[in-house]
Amino acid sequence: MLFPILSLLTGASVHRTVARAKRSGIFIALAVLFLLTAYALAVTAGAIWLAGIYGPVGAALFLAACALLIAIIALVAMSIINAREARRARERRAALESLATVGLGLIRAQPLLTAGVLAAIVAANLVGSKRED
Repeated sequence: MLFPILSLLTGASVHRTVARAKRSGIFIALAVLFLLTAYALAVTAGAIWLAGIYGPVGAALFLAACALLIAIIALVAMSIINAREARRARERRAALESLATVGLGLIRAQPLLTAGVLAAIVAANLVGSKRED
């Protein structure tokens, strides 16, 4: 009796979520399209303005140099972020390995204490799950 009601509620929420995602995707695609259009028009206007100052070749070279500089800055930022993430992953892995080493050492040194702690954890989980029901 409960399962048809839950599936009906879940199905409706899934359909609403899918519809919301489609709608958001369409609006994001439109926004990206207009942002790219605005960017292209801004670069064109800048090229026309710079062509009046430096000439057409100078304006094109200036804009190419600016685009190259922005690309280099983005690549440097990406490499810094990737290096930071790799360092954090190494630190997490080292901490986990250290914790595992301590745990294994405790198991070897105090097997009865370890068995007691594990039994207490299991009992606490079993008692806790009965209270929630």
